[in-house]
Amino acid sequence: MEDNETSQAARSEETQNVVILLEETNSYIASAKERMNDVIETFISHAQNSIKINDFSQIFKTVNVWVKLRPRKLSQYAEIISERSTTEKLFVRYTDQNFISNIKEVLHEHRLKVISTDHNIIECKMPKPNDQDIDIAVQKIKVLGNTARNSLAQVKADSIQRLQAALKNEYIEARDVKQAIDSIELIEQKFIAVLTFTRIEHEKNLAGKFFTYENDEAKDLHRAMLKRISKDKNVSI
Repeated sequence: MEDNETSQAARSEETQNVVILLEETNSYIASAKERMNDVIETFISHAQNSIKINDFSQIFKTVNVWVKLRPRKLSQYAEIISERSTTEKLFVRYTDQNFISNIKEVLHEHRLKVISTDHNIIECKMPKPNDQDIDIAVQKIKVLGNTARNSLAQVKADSIQRLQAALKNEYIEARDVKQAIDSIELIEQKFIAVLTFTRIEHEKNLAGKFFTYENDEAKDLHRAMLKRISKDKNVSI
C-alpha cells in the first residue's frame, strides 16, 4: 500500500523534472550538468506530448481516395480535431460529403464508434485500449529512453573531449582534469538513474494494472527513487 501511495504522489508531479541542479564552480562540470538536465527535460516533453495510447492522429494520412482518376490522401478531406478530442471522445472534421463513407470506414477499422454526424463534424467514442495498444505505447517510451541515454553518453564524451583539449592547450592542470572527468562520470550515472525512474513512471501511467518491471534492477532503482523523492521532493545533482 505504501508503494502505491508513494508512486501516485510521485506521478502527480510527472510533468516536472525532479532534478535540482546544485551550484558548480567548475565551468566544464556545470556545462555538462546543464546539458544532461536538458536531455531529461526533452525526454519528459516528448514522452508527455507525443506518446499516447490510441493515437489516431495519422489514420487518414495513410489512406488514398480517388478524385478524377487520381489518388489523393484522405487527410486532404478529413482531420482529427485534437483540441476537442478527449480520452473518451474523438472529433473529426470533414470538408467533402463525398468521402463520408470512406471516413467512416477508416473510423470503423480503428474501433472508433460513430456517435453523431453534424455540421461537418463526426463525433466518435474512443475504444478501450487493448494489450497491443498498450505495448506499442510502452515500447515507444523505451525507444525515447534509449535515445535519451545515448544523448547523456554523448554529453559526457563531449565534456571529456573539451577537458582534454583544455589540458593540451595548458588551460587547465592534469589533476583538475582528472577530478572533473571523475565528477562528470558520476553525474552521468545520477542522470541515468533519474532517466530510468522517469521512463518507468511514464510506462506505469500508460500500462496501468498491466505494468511489469523489465527486471529486478529496474524495480529496485525505481522503488529507491520513489522513497527518495517522497522524502526530499527532488534529486539534487
